[in-house]
Amino acid sequence: MRKTLLIIFMFSTFAASAQENIIKLNFSSLLLGNIGLQYEANLNLHSSLCIGISYLPSSHLPKFIRDEDSTKNLESLTFSGWSFTPEYRYYVSGKAPTGFYLAPYFRYSTYTIDEIILTYSSTATGLEIAVPAYGTFKGTTVGLMVGAQWSLSEHLSLDWWILGAGFGSQKAELTALGNFSPTDVQDIKNELADIDVTGDLQYNVNSNSVNISYDPETPGIRGFGICLGYKF
Repeated sequence: MRKTLLIIFMFSTFAASAQENIIKLNFSSLLLGNIGLQYEANLNLHSSLCIGISYLPSSHLPKFIRDEDSTKNLESLTFSGWSFTPEYRYYVSGKAPTGFYLAPYFRYSTYTIDEIILTYSSTATGLEIAVPAYGTFKGTTVGLMVGAQWSLSEHLSLDWWILGAGFGSQKAELTALGNFSPTDVQDIKNELADIDVTGDLQYNVNSNSVNISYDPETPGIRGFGICLGYKF
């Protein structure tokens, strides 16, 4: 509740002091089921301040992100969550809020992993055993985005997020509960040891649970985006 009131207060403060304001809807993110809104307020002739909020209802991972070797587990993944992204824009061409711009930004993301099915081969039975797991993914990123914005009419604008990248911390944590025999414990450890991923993968397996922690240790990518805005 406090976070919601703080965001509303920030929005109202910027709107009251800004020369021009734009509320935008990210249409490209809608293709992935993600609802993204951004508010932009002019600061002066060449700069503005933006605040973006996005919400993802419970969804599966898009097929183009899965690789062939990991599809078996990733097909079962469902997750939901939100992100908060303030950014400063400097328009290197044109007059704010139109033209090409550079945008340093900060992003905080938090997602709930509603379910993912982990599988391992049992040496005792020769069968593949499926275990449901649940968890979270959280990330903080500081980066830079390049984009361009055009005025389509008196009240409409088009904002193109060309590409953004940044560095920060990211971590996924998973927990699967069960009643695992000593053989199961070793089989699960062997399965996890064979996973070939970039980054830091750690795990702890005992008779009651499987706990996995993963940090991809890769740059955060802020991808392509097309936003339609209403100016007021």
